Amino acid sequence: MAKKKSKKTSTSLYGNYNDMLKSRFESLKIQPGDHIVIKYGEKNIDGNLMAQTEMGDPSSIVVKLDNGYNIGIKVDETVHIIKKAGSVDLEKFQIRVPKQKKGLPGITLLGTGGTIASRIDYKTGGVVMAMEPEEIFASLPELFEEVSFDDVKSLFTLASEDLASPQWKVMAKHSADAINDGTRGVVLLHGTDTMGYSSAALSFMLPDVPVPVVFTGAQRSSDRGSFDGAFNLISAARIAANADIASVMVCMHGSSNDDYCNISRGTKVRKMHTTRRDAFLTINDTPMMNIDYQGIMNELNNDLPRRKKGNVDPKLEYDEKVALIKIYPGIAPDLMDYYIDKGYHGLIIEGTGLGHVPSFPPKEDNRDFLHAVKRAVDEGIFVGMTSQCLNGRVHPYVYRSTRITYQSGVIYLEDMLPETALIKLGWTLANYEDKSVAKIMSSNLAGEISSRSYYQEYMRNEI
Repeated sequence: MAKKKSKKTSTSLYGNYNDMLKSRFESLKIQPGDHIVIKYGEKNIDGNLMAQTEMGDPSSIVVKLDNGYNIGIKVDETVHIIKKAGSVDLEKFQIRVPKQKKGLPGITLLGTGGTIASRIDYKTGGVVMAMEPEEIFASLPELFEEVSFDDVKSLFTLASEDLASPQWKVMAKHSADAINDGTRGVVLLHGTDTMGYSSAALSFMLPDVPVPVVFTGAQRSSDRGSFDGAFNLISAARIAANADIASVMVCMHGSSNDDYCNISRGTKVRKMHTTRRDAFLTINDTPMMNIDYQGIMNELNNDLPRRKKGNVDPKLEYDEKVALIKIYPGIAPDLMDYYIDKGYHGLIIEGTGLGHVPSFPPKEDNRDFLHAVKRAVDEGIFVGMTSQCLNGRVHPYVYRSTRITYQSGVIYLEDMLPETALIKLGWTLANYEDKSVAKIMSSNLAGEISSRSYYQEYMRNEI
């Protein structure tokens, strides 16, 4: 005879609390999100009970105070939960989407996850990556005075480190569908850590795109007073609706203040700081434009592809058998051999300086990396050279080692960013015949190669 299922409240919602605390919460009919009062010595502390995280102390109670901060209270003989003071009124947190106005330029909003799509979960008090695009733009009523939304769609709810070519294809396909249906522009909400990879991927997957496709995100989550996602999204929406640019771009803070955003080519942008709001810099190029808090756009680059009528024919194929190898002192040649033996089709080297690999080490060291490079080329694997300096360009004719590397068949890729080169190679291998790969990789398709390097484009810290 089957056992009756217990009506006992599931303890999984409490997270990582120990059995003693879970039992205590259940006996008081307290769940995460409920308002409680805790007697702590001579003080009473009240706030909303939060679920304990998997990395938290199972014997500490986590409470969100009215000021928004979380505190942990280690439970001992001086700590007592004295009462449940009430439940959170979740009704007041319901999303109410403003009514859209007619006659405004229509754009498409596609969500993929990331910090910009995080919010407070009022059931647990924690920050979760679960915000739908509707929730994001509904909290920005000023947008509804300037743009309308042809479509709002959540493609994924993923951190950016979990996105790769299958997701890039989906982003590009939905962007192309929206463009071919007549949208004025596309805004993609994306995590910042790998935004440069995704923007590069769509730059190639959407060739000759006729309208703006704008990536944006946030460095700070929405529960923080320094949340930067609102201003980034407003700016990106304005660009998508009104800018006379037709390109894949990244729109992020240009300074630590909410005064302007920089618009960078999707193939020339890099996240250069882990936490700053102005973490994104245009590398080896001038930003396309900037846009201030009033929506005033200032073009900064003389070579801008313009908005036009027409459709986009996406090229979505991607070869995942590509890799990026960073050269460092003492690197073993068998690292290169590993990729060759695993059947990789293309390799990008992030060389030192102008594009060096260890070529003339002492014979007893057995670190001649050039020998492994030659093996890859001889076996029909494309090998491209970029620089880990990021700023500036590689050059095969200055030093003996670069000349020999170039003569072995390595293609020097001018001022292309290493990660952009990696993405372009995967895309090129999947969409072009082998005999065309070197030519395509050396050609400027989406602003990834500048015709020349200018002194003022070197971004450095000013004291």
